[in-house]
Parts: sequence; structure tokens; C-alpha cells
Amino acid sequence: MRKNHGTGKRLRLIPLILGGYGAFLGFGLMVVGLAEIKEGIGITRLLIGFGMAGFGLLGIWDGVRDLVRPDKKPEQAPARQFILTDTSGNRSSLVTPELLRGQMDILTESEEYKSFYLQILPPLPVKEYGVLKQIICVYQAHLILAAFFEMPKDGYRIYQKSTEPDMAEEWLKQLLAGSPDFSQWENVKTNPRQEGEEPFWPQLLTGQKGQTAHWHQLLVIFGESWHDEHKFFSVRDVELAIEGIHEGKYRKVVLEWGTQAFDLFPGVQNELLAVWCTDNTGRGDPRFLAREGTMTQVKFWLVKYLHQGFLEEMSGWADITAQIEKEKRRREKKHGKVF
Repeated sequence: MRKNHGTGKRLRLIPLILGGYGAFLGFGLMVVGLAEIKEGIGITRLLIGFGMAGFGLLGIWDGVRDLVRPDKKPEQAPARQFILTDTSGNRSSLVTPELLRGQMDILTESEEYKSFYLQILPPLPVKEYGVLKQIICVYQAHLILAAFFEMPKDGYRIYQKSTEPDMAEEWLKQLLAGSPDFSQWENVKTNPRQEGEEPFWPQLLTGQKGQTAHWHQLLVIFGESWHDEHKFFSVRDVELAIEGIHEGKYRKVVLEWGTQAFDLFPGVQNELLAVWCTDNTGRGDPRFLAREGTMTQVKFWLVKYLHQGFLEEMSGWADITAQIEKEKRRREKKHGKVF
């Protein structure tokens, strides 16, 4: 066998030579058979020659078929889908560079805090970074892009990049083409915020040695006999969950965000009860604060927390840590300690 290295096609010499020899003998017998067609031996030679010629031509085709048949088109990978949650909370799978530029213009022109989210389906593996699940874009004096990567063992990392709208638009075009460049992105650390530092991303869990651990967020919605977990969600998703409790669709909603957690329950007189756990990592002494409010008030508290990472007004929250601990000891005494 010989291979044409320019195209990767092969020429099969053995079937080609045997096929040519067989075809030559076959056509020769056919000629002799036609000359002696009036005799019995002539018909026999004609039929044998016809068969040999057929097998010979088949051998020739087997030898050259790789060279003459058209190239197979390479199989294309399935197209990657992008889901945009825009600044108004609307979701769309029709994502274009022009649409994303329009969203960035809304961010830069708005006097209120706004953001948009871009979810990648299926998630995009990026060498040395992890699996890219989502991009968030916000504007705080300058445009900021944040990338959320899933790491092995269900961990997460955040990378961010501060840039101008034109540069962000070019990078987002690369993302839509499937080849984003993260070489100039910075890993978000868990160091305390310095004075004057503008961007605030979801809190990161910190290990005992102060090393960056995995960022954590989770939204869990509970129904009568079911629950639904969401590792990636938008601010609008949280607002819809709050509306679901108010309308009686859900029994409970749990929002875990960094080291904090909020449990939301139906309250009395159309109000909602929010229980704020100030440390859900299990490494310290948690505090539990409770407060009732209308649906609009609860939305305001949580949206502000998701955007800024803290709640300024603490006076309206009642400390129920002792009550929670008492109930916990009662359950442990009755059912045993759960590890």
C-alpha cells in the first residue's frame, strides 16, 4: 500500500495489479469465445472471460477507490448555545454581538445598578481554567466582565476583567465564536475589600490558611413534595422565587450566597419572613437574624445584598440565634445528633 500524504488517501497495489491481470485475461477469453461462438467451447470461454473481466474490474476499483471517491466532510461539533438574561430580566437564546453591545450601552447610560448574564450551553471547557458556565457584565465606573468556572469536585472559580465597551464587545465576539481569551483576566481573591475598590463579586469561602476556596451560590425552591436546586441563577430568578412564595406557589426558598444564607417563608397578613444566617460554612458561630416584610421589601433586601454584598440597615433584624439553638438542641435530644 502507498499513501498520498497530501490528502491521506491510499492506493491499494495488490488488488489493483491482480484486478488488471484478471481483466486482461477475461477480455482475452471473451475475444476468443466470440471467435468460436459457433462451437460449444466458444460459449464456455465467453462466459468464463466475462466473469474474469468482471472480477478484474472490481479489483481495479478496490485498488483506486480511495483516490477517486470524494472526500468526506468532517463532522461538525454541535453548535454551542448562549442564553442571555438581559438588564430587564428577560431571557433569550438569540444572542448576537449587536444585542450584547446594546446591553452594554444600557449599563453605561443607566444611573441605576444593572447587569446582564450570559449562560453557555453546553459549558465551554477552557484549558487551565475549568469549565466556563456563565459570564456576568456590570458597569461600575468602568465595564467589568466576570467569568464563572466550574472546577473538579463541584468547585467554582471567578475571573474578572475591567475594560472599555469596545474591547468587551470584541471579547464577547470571541466567546460567541467559541475561542475566548482569558490570558489577561484576574482571579478574584477573597481578600477584604480595600477602600475605594469598586467591584464586588459574590463572597468566596476562605480556608483556614487564607487560601482561596470555591465560590458558592445556590437557590433552592421548595414545593409541597418537591424541591428544585439552581447553582446558576440571576437576580430576576430570586425575585420570581419571592413572588412565588407570596402567591402561595412555594412553601420555602433558600438562597445561599458565599458565606451567607437566607431562608424565606410565608408570613402573616401577606408578609414574608426572612431568616438570615450570617455564617453557613459551619466553621464559626453562626448568627440568625429574622425580619418580616412585604414582597417588595424582601425583594429590595435581597437584591441589594446580591449587588453589594452586605445590608446596611441591621436595626430592623431581630436576633433569633438563641431560639434556633434551643430548637436544634431539642431535635437532637429527640432524634439524636446528626453528623
